[in-house]
Amino acid sequence: MALFPFRRFLSVSFKLAPILVPYYIYRKTHKGKDPTPAERRKLEKQGKALFEALVSLGPSFIKLGQLLSVRPDILPQEYLKELEKLQDEVPPAPFEQVESLIRSELGSIEKVFEKFEKEPIASASLGQVYKAIYRGMQVAVKVNRPNIKKVVEEDLAVLGALLKIFGFFLDKNLSKSLEAVVEEYKAHVFDEMDYVKEARNMELIANELKGSGVIVPRVFKEVSTKSVLVMSFHEGTKITRVEELKALGVDTAKLARKLARTFLLMVLEKPIFHADPHPGNISVTEKGEIILYDYGMVGSLNEYTKKHLIRLYASFSLNDPKRIVDEMLELGLLDPSANRYVIEQGVELTLREFRGEKISEWEFQRVMELANRLIYKFPFRLPAELVMYLRMASTLEEVCKELDPQFNFLKLLTNLLEERGYLDELRREDMESFIKSIFEAGGSLLRLTPLLLRRLEREEFDGKRPVSRAHIWPSLALFAIALYASYEHAPYSFLVMVVAFVVLLIGEFRK
Repeated sequence: MALFPFRRFLSVSFKLAPILVPYYIYRKTHKGKDPTPAERRKLEKQGKALFEALVSLGPSFIKLGQLLSVRPDILPQEYLKELEKLQDEVPPAPFEQVESLIRSELGSIEKVFEKFEKEPIASASLGQVYKAIYRGMQVAVKVNRPNIKKVVEEDLAVLGALLKIFGFFLDKNLSKSLEAVVEEYKAHVFDEMDYVKEARNMELIANELKGSGVIVPRVFKEVSTKSVLVMSFHEGTKITRVEELKALGVDTAKLARKLARTFLLMVLEKPIFHADPHPGNISVTEKGEIILYDYGMVGSLNEYTKKHLIRLYASFSLNDPKRIVDEMLELGLLDPSANRYVIEQGVELTLREFRGEKISEWEFQRVMELANRLIYKFPFRLPAELVMYLRMASTLEEVCKELDPQFNFLKLLTNLLEERGYLDELRREDMESFIKSIFEAGGSLLRLTPLLLRRLEREEFDGKRPVSRAHIWPSLALFAIALYASYEHAPYSFLVMVVAFVVLLIGEFRK
């Protein structure tokens, strides 16, 4: 059994305590309240301090900070903005150490590769990438950082100890959220270090994107292991070098739309999606084809989650707080015991920020910022699969906006959902549910029909007032207008109006 890394524990505690203690006090005294301008400035300063501390603590904490950057249920907006800047770029390990690892996995480098460049072309927290020649072909060789597994395991032990200590002071929801982040980090970090899994992800996504004009490098399995991944090398221009792309004749606005569609269709229609579209993982060929790298971080949404995520988005487009809260409950974003009325009021206040604007004019980052503030104030929970999606969507929009300042993520998403029939499908389901409720209500009343008819005959026979139906047709007309406004081009409209007429008629006869 490995000894507890006490020295590392002291180092981490010394750097994080001056930031975490003031944050704990602030959260305890201000939960549910908006910060004053002075408090906001203080939070921004603390956010910068947290950013610097995580960078100084190394690879594990940089990765952890990236996961925290999309957790508005844990940190305030001022912290999130700083953590979004965390880049997974660190100085490379000496080649001698890397060479030793490759030899232990594949044998002599000279026997496997005709040529191997000693300077890495990319260096991240968990691994680094080199160019080489394998069987006459240019390849990229991705290698785990030497001793990275031991470093990560020690840092996880430290994080576990810190969570136990802070767990005595933190409220239950926050403590559980932090535990979930560490568990998520643990799952993803070991997956990212396992290149056999990454190779499988690459093959699966390559098959799903076949014919889309997106290049996924080919894996050379015979010289790939858990710690070394050899794949085809593709020359390209980094996607954020906009002027260089334009000089090559690439339409960057069109490229932004293609990139966003590729990722969104992966989310909506494929079994897994690439969850890390930061600029270092995307290049563009001279022909304008997209090259995707780094498949260590992938996500997936089941059909139930996809359906209700689309419904949540549709509810935002309808400015309907009640439906928004319904979908949040379905997605597990809310504690079922939470005060629904208070949350609906919070959602209503958030939606007011967009009154008078079409959803196509909304900025995804602005929506996320407002949503983050709302989530921080109320008992929201973020399931891991949605965290991956939100992180991907937020990063994706930033890249697309660099390509095209006029790019609008939500407008493209709206068009895509309409084009693929998702919104029509939801309208149809809503209509069918609505018709079912109408029939159920009508059925209850129709069971009273014999009694109603006898009463009608009796009233007419007794010479009492004739049954007035003058208000039925205006009511029906208003109902039809409301129906059309809510469900334009919806199927079964005529049938619904007929059922509504029957219900109105029966209601009149009951008088």
